[in-house]
Amino acid sequence: MNISLDWISDYVDLSGLDIDFLVNRLTLSTAEVEDFRQVYRNVNGVLVGEITSVERLDANHNFCNVNCGGKNYTTVCGAPNVKVGLKSPFAPAGTTLANNQLIEVTNKSGKISQGILCSAAEIGLSTWHEIIFEIPSNIANGTPLSELIPDTDILIEIDNKSLTHRPDLWGHYGFAREFAVIFKRELKPLPQLDLSQFNNLPEYSLQNCDYVNCPVYGCIEFQTCGVVPSPVYIQVRLHVLGLRSYNLLVDVTNYVNWEIGQPTHAFDADKLGGIKIATAGKSTKFTTLDNQVRNLLPEDLLIWGGEQSSGQYRPVALAGIMGGAETEVTESTTKILLESANFNAARIRRTSGRLDLRTDASQRYEKTQPQSNVKTATARILKLISESTAGSDLKVLSRFTVDGDLQDKTREISIPAGRLEQLSGIKIPQEQVLDILHSLGFDANFNADQSLLVGVPPFRSAKDISIQEDIVEEVLRIYGYDNIPPIMSSQPIHPLFIEKQLKIEHKIQKLFAAGHRFLEVHNYVWFNDTWLKTLGFDAGETLLLKNPTSPETSKLRTTLLPNLFALIPKNRPFRDSFRLFEIGRVFFPTGKDKECIEEHRLAGVAFKQSASGNSLEEFYLLIKSAVEDIFSVCGINGIRFVESGVDSAKFPVWCSAGSWIQVQLNGQVVGSLGVLDKNMMSKVSPEGGGVVWFEILLDKLDGALFPEVKFVEPPRYPLSWQDFSLVWGIEYGFERLECLLEQFKNPLVVKREFLVSYKGKGLDKGMASYSFRFWIGAADHTLSGEEIEQFHKHFLTFLEEKKISLRN
Repeated sequence: MNISLDWISDYVDLSGLDIDFLVNRLTLSTAEVEDFRQVYRNVNGVLVGEITSVERLDANHNFCNVNCGGKNYTTVCGAPNVKVGLKSPFAPAGTTLANNQLIEVTNKSGKISQGILCSAAEIGLSTWHEIIFEIPSNIANGTPLSELIPDTDILIEIDNKSLTHRPDLWGHYGFAREFAVIFKRELKPLPQLDLSQFNNLPEYSLQNCDYVNCPVYGCIEFQTCGVVPSPVYIQVRLHVLGLRSYNLLVDVTNYVNWEIGQPTHAFDADKLGGIKIATAGKSTKFTTLDNQVRNLLPEDLLIWGGEQSSGQYRPVALAGIMGGAETEVTESTTKILLESANFNAARIRRTSGRLDLRTDASQRYEKTQPQSNVKTATARILKLISESTAGSDLKVLSRFTVDGDLQDKTREISIPAGRLEQLSGIKIPQEQVLDILHSLGFDANFNADQSLLVGVPPFRSAKDISIQEDIVEEVLRIYGYDNIPPIMSSQPIHPLFIEKQLKIEHKIQKLFAAGHRFLEVHNYVWFNDTWLKTLGFDAGETLLLKNPTSPETSKLRTTLLPNLFALIPKNRPFRDSFRLFEIGRVFFPTGKDKECIEEHRLAGVAFKQSASGNSLEEFYLLIKSAVEDIFSVCGINGIRFVESGVDSAKFPVWCSAGSWIQVQLNGQVVGSLGVLDKNMMSKVSPEGGGVVWFEILLDKLDGALFPEVKFVEPPRYPLSWQDFSLVWGIEYGFERLECLLEQFKNPLVVKREFLVSYKGKGLDKGMASYSFRFWIGAADHTLSGEEIEQFHKHFLTFLEEKKISLRN
């Protein structure tokens, strides 16, 4: 947003202030200044000229006589708005205009042109050059343009984000108030017409049917000549902000919009008959002022014109955004209905966003303008009209009619004694606090108990000022945050709280991502019924969402795996193999209202094409080692992988008999691990491949957060090792074999290692060979051959007792 210091100077004297100092103080106290720039205008030597005759030369040019007071000039002009009696800036030969354009006497179509009639662009007001600049008829011919238009101005660019909570700053008068407070200068009142003088006139026919979307609607009907040029200063200030000037009625509504931030709209009253504010009620089409047909929804708010007695209304404006083409003010307009209203910010934002129709009006309504501005804007516009050339023709036909709450009374906020000092950290003298608040327009007094009672003025909206902290902020920003001495906190230092469960999750994330080439994913916390049906999985009793995204996504998940399985068909076309894991919550109902059980779980799936890499068994062992590493990095011992048994009816469908195992910690089940059988693979990946899955209950992992590192002295005497390949029935499982080997006790055994398994040629069907290495040694000597032989015989005897045979 840009603000003009020339405009600001109408209300507060900023003379003698360095611009760098001014914008710095404004940034520190009110809103962030992004930039400022000097504006230069080419008005020296330019005169006010009146066109006294027009001769048509061709389709694009006219030969005009221009009276500039004591002297007449001739010029050739191609502007479409040239007409007898129009006054415009005239630059005689020898004048330098914008872009260093030097005006010279020329001969065009056999006619002598002694100068030019100027557009806004040619005198440096803006980029508009399509028509010549129009000057009101009450300005004397020959008046130097420099007496009407200052040759310089300063535009300050404000960051819009810093104004979001300050609707009063979406106009120049709000900034004038801020400048007056910051620099302790006098603030001049905003000139307004006293509307009470029209109270004896009849009310306008007005019906507000939606106080939620339109808290207050005001209007007044009057008669005037609205198509005359606006006063020069109004046109200049609109141009410097990048707005085009049109005519008096359009310009004054734009002017007040940028002066106090309150949008208004002028209707051709002869085309109305009455006003009703209501939603569209059904999907409909509406043509706005830009001649675009808009598709409206039933909830979009409209201004309707018609007769209350007959009840026949039609849409005439898209409320708070743009008027309609049908009731636009034209040269034939004789009566005006001026609308000044307040609309719901959320309603305006939704409609303008959906229609991609962002206007200056909608932008301001979206900031929740104070409702009292409805009356202020009306009084200000009528004042501007009364001071213009159309003022003598102004005839008000109705009283200012309002339907809704103007909220034009102060709101009280009480601040307990000591609260200001508590929040600010400093003690500000009471006189200074009151002086700051009074200068900002607040009523303020300290009570006998030293509490502060503040009356918030109507021009500060409730969105902006509503709680004690808002008042404290008002005092401190003017007092100056840079005047508050920085003081180190005197609070005692406590050790940083460490969330153990979160640390465990972070360790697992790093382990899987960096150590085992897994990718982390985050799925939705609900099931998809269609996918569960495809899997054949019955989720049982679950928690249900009250507002699901679709009917089939209403069940909260009780396991992470189904949603992970759903990612396999989506990713397999792009990779021969991939590994995915997720850490998330699952939910179980308790049967009590508004209560549930939440569990943190880790789950993963690993996919490989049938022909890629290792066999499915080797792939499974790779993933199993990754699961084992979870417990290692968390410093947890006692983990075992135990066969689940053949009864799989009570387990999920992916737990088919013989294809999965339970993960146990000290005898307690903490997870499961397995591969998908052919039946499940046909559902998850019909094209084939292999999938290994696992799910771990993280809440049951309670290892040391920082595992103790112990030093183990290496053996002083060399160890010996012996390898044994044991033949064992596959149906009995590796776990049972390990349990049996745990029963072997010999004082020479230092440790046992599993080396490799073999299933193939040379072994009976259903049998496998498992190779183990036993490290043996003594703490006080090197083993002798006899000791090694005794160990060998002892172990063979053990195998014979347990009916375990050696592989030949």
